[in-house]
Amino acid sequence: MIDILLATYNGAAFLEEQIDSLLDQEFREWRLLVRDDGSSDETVEILERYAARFGDKIAILPNGGVRLGAAGSFAELMRLSEAPYLMLCDQDDLWLPRKIGVTLEKMKELEAVHGDDRPLLVHADFTVVDETLNVLADSGWRYQKTDPERATLNRLLVQNVATGCTFMINRALRNLALPIPAGAMMHDWWLMLVAAGFGRIGYLADSLLLYRQHGVNTVGAKGWSALSFLRQVRSLGEVREAFLKIQRQADLFYRNYGETLSPEDGRMVQAFSRLAEKGFFLKRYLLIRYGFFHAGVLRKFGMLLLG
Repeated sequence: MIDILLATYNGAAFLEEQIDSLLDQEFREWRLLVRDDGSSDETVEILERYAARFGDKIAILPNGGVRLGAAGSFAELMRLSEAPYLMLCDQDDLWLPRKIGVTLEKMKELEAVHGDDRPLLVHADFTVVDETLNVLADSGWRYQKTDPERATLNRLLVQNVATGCTFMINRALRNLALPIPAGAMMHDWWLMLVAAGFGRIGYLADSLLLYRQHGVNTVGAKGWSALSFLRQVRSLGEVREAFLKIQRQADLFYRNYGETLSPEDGRMVQAFSRLAEKGFFLKRYLLIRYGFFHAGVLRKFGMLLLG
């Protein structure tokens, strides 16, 4: 019923704990679909041991000797999955036993209202922990100063407010989102954009996994404070380059979906994708008109100052 998609790369240190947490789930109708991206540690050996022990419950896909990176690996896993529901899984976290069941319940609630032919996505809060599972923050949303209520297309063009390892998506979203272009910031951000543009996004305020922070996270949860804002102000070039990258992602989104978006959404996405071409005053007018802002007063001020 559900494919759990796991992209691995040199994840031996925490992989067994993660797989064990999947096997401890209260909801049992799932399969683990894994793609390794060319690990040089014991990751593949660990996966093969679990696959031999649990048979069809765990399927390891060949990688063809090709490195795709995290986003590319998840996109390939999505492409190869035939399940009606897909969940994304990082190699170093730990899922709490209720995670699959309560996420599926929320997905079914969305389907009851909007139908299973609409692209649907459900995400949840998480607990941030260190390498040995000591709690750093009991809410990833509060830690990162993100707000799940802000999952509207205009806001998502600027900032992703959800974390991929908490996602469940339905087949309609998978079909519409693929192929994920190479220029997308990350696979989870792209899925959020497609869901906001054409379907619905639901969320669960419960923390359903332990999100492990360590030295080699591909992305990691980023804490935010006034001090981090001041650090950004000191590196204007990096901030502006990051802003250009998300405008390029918006341009890709428009190229892929501009003809099928609503006229108002199409104009909005195109306006954001072309902000770099606008003069000082027109750019800030568009930021205000469409609400192209991060969460938080300081972040809004920073975008008006630095955008």
